[in-house]
Amino acid sequence: MVEDTPPGSALNIEVIKRSPMLAALHEGAMDRHSLEQRLGISKSTVHRNTNSLAEQGLIERSDGEYQLTKFGEAVAEVVATFEADMRTTVRLAPLFEAISAVQPGCSVEAFSDATVTTATDGDPFAPLARFVSLVQETETLRMFDSYAVAPTYMDEIHGQVLDGLETKVIERPDIALDIMENYPRKCVELCASEFLTMRVHDTLPFGIGIFDSKIGVGIRDRESGSPRAFIDTETREAREWAETLFESYWNEATQLDRFHPKALREAIDSDA
Repeated sequence: MVEDTPPGSALNIEVIKRSPMLAALHEGAMDRHSLEQRLGISKSTVHRNTNSLAEQGLIERSDGEYQLTKFGEAVAEVVATFEADMRTTVRLAPLFEAISAVQPGCSVEAFSDATVTTATDGDPFAPLARFVSLVQETETLRMFDSYAVAPTYMDEIHGQVLDGLETKVIERPDIALDIMENYPRKCVELCASEFLTMRVHDTLPFGIGIFDSKIGVGIRDRESGSPRAFIDTETREAREWAETLFESYWNEATQLDRFHPKALREAIDSDA
């Protein structure tokens, strides 16, 4: 038994197939030659597409130009919204897996206007550069799992912290130890400055950076551990989520009073 085609399915297929032409005509009426040039298609393809769209009641021809009908305009609006949503979804792909299993949850819509900076072969340090640019604009900084955000942040923000950048950091013990062993002098200076407070936590799901006006999520590459993307936004929903998440981990984390390996081991042992 052959099932009936669902109502509207033929139109849905037509809209998807002809969406570039709908998008072009959504900007204004065009003649055949203009459509050929705009879409990079042949005369016969224009003829076939316009006939098909006209049969669906989406376009009409007047004075040698094709234009959307009222129905066509409404459909074109839906297509434009769908394509924008798809672009946002693809752009935020690194974020989905990272935040999906974390409580409290946060809707992806909170990041719909986010700036997404990804690491590429041509610019593997792009996420770090974005983080640094935001640090330069803020007077306070809270973050956890800094290596997912900025693996060389001690080099990048050392001077700002000494100049009074109020900073709270939660690190995994192994990362804290790595920082202490690679930047012993800077750790002593930062400890003496009283502007940096560090705590350690065994399980951090991804990187978070909370600035005066924006928040950012740093995501590592699973295999290499290096920063994969930094996604920042200034929406209220994202900020409230990031602050709640940070406070939750901060309250669970172990305080470090001194920034050297012995103090770290003592803190871990006392918390065990």
